Amino acid sequence: MVGNSAFFKNLIFKSILGSGLRGFVIFLAIMLGSAVTAAFVNIYADIDKKVSSELNSYGANLIISPKDFENSHINEQILDTKFEKIPNLKAYNKYLFASANLGVSSGVVMGVNFSNLRLVMPFLDLKSGEFINIDFDDKNALIGQDLAKLLGVKVGESIEITPKGKMPTKVKIKGIVYDGGKEDGLLIISLELAQRIFDMPNSLNYAQAIVAGNYDEIKQISQNLSDENAVFEPISKISKAQGVILDKIKLLMLLIGLVILFITSICINTSLSAILFARIKEFALLRAIGASRDNLLKMILAEILTICVIGSVFGALLGYFLANLLGFLIFSSGVDFRFVGLLSAVILSLIFALGASYYPIKRALNPNLANLLKE
Repeated sequence: MVGNSAFFKNLIFKSILGSGLRGFVIFLAIMLGSAVTAAFVNIYADIDKKVSSELNSYGANLIISPKDFENSHINEQILDTKFEKIPNLKAYNKYLFASANLGVSSGVVMGVNFSNLRLVMPFLDLKSGEFINIDFDDKNALIGQDLAKLLGVKVGESIEITPKGKMPTKVKIKGIVYDGGKEDGLLIISLELAQRIFDMPNSLNYAQAIVAGNYDEIKQISQNLSDENAVFEPISKISKAQGVILDKIKLLMLLIGLVILFITSICINTSLSAILFARIKEFALLRAIGASRDNLLKMILAEILTICVIGSVFGALLGYFLANLLGFLIFSSGVDFRFVGLLSAVILSLIFALGASYYPIKRALNPNLANLLKE
């Protein structure tokens, strides 16, 4: 019987079609389990990059300061050379602080690169006016809300910066900013203008950078670049948080995936038991006309594998689209297609499906099966 390949295939095909709703439930359970597995594998493979990108949006994770605070300046050209050596450098900013007379009062001026200001300081918000996006804009300035209130200046008004013993420089207030920190009490101008009016060419007080990577990687970069003039130091709260968050997300994804596959297994076990039990007399008849237990086992496994393979492949492909949907919903970006994700989903789904099939198959291969025909 089994030697007849056409008869064997025809028997399997009819058995699958004859399984009806229960067979469809098995197919659907395998497909959904495979889809979730594929989605999680694809997201899992991209999670480091996604979470790093999210955490990088919360500001700098590397700070550069002078080693000797008695000479509290860093050479800008040397620092730029070191920045070029940092792999996965996302953004950075350089700062110069100086005191000056500001109109009728005095205050602190901060020179910055405007183009990267909001990347490195993402919590700097605009109260009124607009941000400056050009680094070499020496005509406009931003002012912290506390200093603006103290000086009584508004957006669109001009203010004179007068360093001690030097001529005044006039700038126009383009925006009033706040973040609940020191920036609320500063006048923010371009770094180039600050270096010029305070006569400090190529001088910086400190710098900040956003570097992709975990805490250990950033710490190693810091050790390699630190020297007798400047110290590179990771901001541990942000850098360490990245590793902790990644580990927790990965563990959560693993647990959810296993729970879903376990539920899928229960569904397969229940449906398959019902299908095989309904066909128990058919199996008994096949045994009575000469089919061996091996013949019967091959037939049942062929049916189960056919449904499992088709369901898991469809599910794995569906899982890729699900992964992209989740990527856009959570991280506002898609995920890369990985063949290993599809392969892993198919293999895991088959393992769980075949594991769930063990008990139903064992019942179907009962040695006393043929005795049912005597009843």
